[in-house]
Amino acid sequence: MMSTASQMTMCSIHARSLHSARPRRTLHHHLDLATGPKLHARRRGLVAAAATDEVDEDLWQFKDRKGWYEAKFSASDMPDWNPMTYLSSADVGPGLKELTFEYETSRELVPLRNAYKHVGQYAQIRVNGMEEVVVPTSTSPISPGSIKKSLLRVRNDLCADEQKVERDPVTEPQRLTLLVTQEECPELYKGTISDLYEIGPFSGTGLNFGPIRAVFRFPTIVMFADNAGIATARALIRSEYLQPGLRAAVHLYYKAQNKASMLYQDEFDEFEEKFGVKVLTSTRDTFQEMFDDDYTLEYEPESTAAIILTGREPNEAEEEALEACKAAEITTLVQQTVERPETEWLSSVGDMS
Repeated sequence: MMSTASQMTMCSIHARSLHSARPRRTLHHHLDLATGPKLHARRRGLVAAAATDEVDEDLWQFKDRKGWYEAKFSASDMPDWNPMTYLSSADVGPGLKELTFEYETSRELVPLRNAYKHVGQYAQIRVNGMEEVVVPTSTSPISPGSIKKSLLRVRNDLCADEQKVERDPVTEPQRLTLLVTQEECPELYKGTISDLYEIGPFSGTGLNFGPIRAVFRFPTIVMFADNAGIATARALIRSEYLQPGLRAAVHLYYKAQNKASMLYQDEFDEFEEKFGVKVLTSTRDTFQEMFDDDYTLEYEPESTAAIILTGREPNEAEEEALEACKAAEITTLVQQTVERPETEWLSSVGDMS
């Protein structure tokens, strides 16, 4: 049992220890008071900021959170206008030039809704930031094979030697030729390599070629074109749509004001030898006279289709071609003024519901 003296000694030690500890707590208390409102204000600010951060970081409550998980169509967030590279210019007739550019076609960089998909679409071009102009192109639409690399990318396909890592988008530039008139597009007509060019979404939906895609249903095709539609005719001949090699006959009746303004004369032989399209030209006759004088064509009206390429706006040349078709009893028509139905483009897979 501890003696009274020992108990008093222990109490004294305990009291000294308590006395030595108390000033530290008091000092801490005094330090808080010494810094005064500044420290407490700073603490309150930190707490408030932390609370704000917690609200900002509460992503579960983010109203558009579901959009993070929606499947997006490729290049849907890319700009509508992209730069082009000027390559060359050639005078092809009085007041007419054919300009050649290089433009981007990668499906990672250009959304399908803006791409050149169908013959008969027109290109929208800006020169040095000025107002856009709409011009016909004589180049056929891009084929899936020419953008195969970007198509594989947007499907997230991998080759055997590849790893799934973040990569830069694929660029797939291709050439585009435009038929430009001095009267309608003066700035583009006089453009040079030092100017800045941009290309936007292609205009229009293109030729409504669907009804005559069946080559055995329509083995004979007759085409009527003037200078307003010859660029589209050239694009069609060089495209995959017409398939003249599978048809019995494809004839193009092309009329111009004079011999000097007749375009692509140096390609007529290639049209016939390589693509199977016979070209008949005139500077005086009407379309009906040209058709009647073509003794090389044998056709049945019910299995013959006509393609009228005289510009996007109704005009006398179109009426003349329609009269020729009526006289020949050809009722299946594809007209440049009657485009294919509009396509409704979605922004995400969620829009399909």
